[in-house]
Amino acid sequence: MSTIGKDMARGCGRSVVIRLAAVLVVVPLFCVFVIFPLWLINSSNMNPLWMIVPLGLFMTLLFGGGAAYMGFVLYRRKQTLDAAFCPLGLEGKAYLSFFRQYHGLVRDRQVDVYLARGPHLEIEIGTSLQTRLGVTGAHGDTRFAAGLMNRQALHFDDPALQNLTVFPHDEAWTRELFDNHHAAEIFRRLTALESTFTRQQVILRPGVFQLLLTGNTQMLGFTLDPELVRQWVNDLLRLAHIAEHISPPQVTAEISSVERAAYRVRNANPYLALWIGLGTLVFFGFVTVIVAILVAVLTGLN
Repeated sequence: MSTIGKDMARGCGRSVVIRLAAVLVVVPLFCVFVIFPLWLINSSNMNPLWMIVPLGLFMTLLFGGGAAYMGFVLYRRKQTLDAAFCPLGLEGKAYLSFFRQYHGLVRDRQVDVYLARGPHLEIEIGTSLQTRLGVTGAHGDTRFAAGLMNRQALHFDDPALQNLTVFPHDEAWTRELFDNHHAAEIFRRLTALESTFTRQQVILRPGVFQLLLTGNTQMLGFTLDPELVRQWVNDLLRLAHIAEHISPPQVTAEISSVERAAYRVRNANPYLALWIGLGTLVFFGFVTVIVAILVAVLTGLN
């Protein structure tokens, strides 16, 4: 099975487990705080307004418990990521409300880190290079997708490079880069699957060397080894230094409109999604109160 297929299968399994756990928690609570009180009120001819109390408890446990669990997950994730990136001299803050980002200077180079859903981890190193390059492992699905788009991976005679899939923007410059033994070894290390991620890619785009890590072999959560993170950052720094000190690329590129849009999203309010979610919750809470008042008024009129 391809890497994408395995990731999709794990994702489906993860969703099933989460949904089953939610059902096992929510259904008993619904029976205790909604079904049973309704039966009791109907059988005893009690005032329907008494239903507000158990319903309020149910909503409190449902949303309060969900918020508490989410807070615990976010705290554990923050602790894991801080332990990996803060020792490098990076400062962390929220990203897309529920994720993390880190920024700082390491050896006089800008380093930016973004973690999003997936997990989807991006480690970026600033560079003066203005060209493009993509390097990943020998994934069959990558070669298949490249074939559909009429993209051909670069072929190397060196057997040590046969497990790399390389898509250059400037072929001559890329071959010169891979002729450097240290650069070739760094590419092999950065694309080797030594962590819980299922795919590691080195991407050069105008102004940035990026290590993109996606997928997860674990069903729930993920781990991040601080020593391995330090090695990734050091390798990216070394790679940028080597690439900038060979002959400059003759085929250059500019940042695309899609990349500019992505930068704008990154620079937006890091808590935007959270505020939208809270606003939605407040709206439904307001609607619930209005409905409860109308029920009370109609019951009093009867």
